[in-house]
Amino acid sequence: MLEVSEILGKVRARLNDSCTDNRMFSDSVLIDSLNQAILNITLEFRLNRQLVRQVLDAENPFLNIHNLLGIESAKFNAKELEERTSIMKDNGALELFILGDKLSVTPFEDGELEVVYFNYDEISNILESVSMPRVCLEALVYSVLINILEIPTNEVNYNLMANYKQLLKLAKNNLANYLNAMYSKNIHFSKVVRI
Repeated sequence: MLEVSEILGKVRARLNDSCTDNRMFSDSVLIDSLNQAILNITLEFRLNRQLVRQVLDAENPFLNIHNLLGIESAKFNAKELEERTSIMKDNGALELFILGDKLSVTPFEDGELEVVYFNYDEISNILESVSMPRVCLEALVYSVLINILEIPTNEVNYNLMANYKQLLKLAKNNLANYLNAMYSKNIHFSKVVRI
């Protein structure tokens, strides 16, 4: 878990914007930018995976998931659903039916729907936490900085943005290495011999 106050503190330190009397950017602007950064990183790296099961019946035909970003897998009565659609049908093979943040099967029948999905919860204030691994901290900081510097305040912003984009790329590489080390089955390390 990452604290929003820690992320925004690092952003403000890099912007030299720590004077509380006359800040360049309000907390709400930084939080909006942080929400965008969380969304982008969650989508790119498929973070915040969740598993949910629900019995679907005539009274409760949908599984509701708030801020659904993507679906990794779906099973209905322990059988993998291979196809996905946004169109309800009356006959044919079972498919996962996606209607915004609501999920079901089509053609509809009673049973248990199990979904592995990823989502994100929007941050609304500085006292909240972000449910991401600690290794995401630098990527979030640089993403927020790039978003903030797109607001034209002076001509130096373009050079700073280029530098932060390079640092963001390095932070994303570190995140990718972390995720590969955590979840990959075939990790091969090459040894470098120094002379």
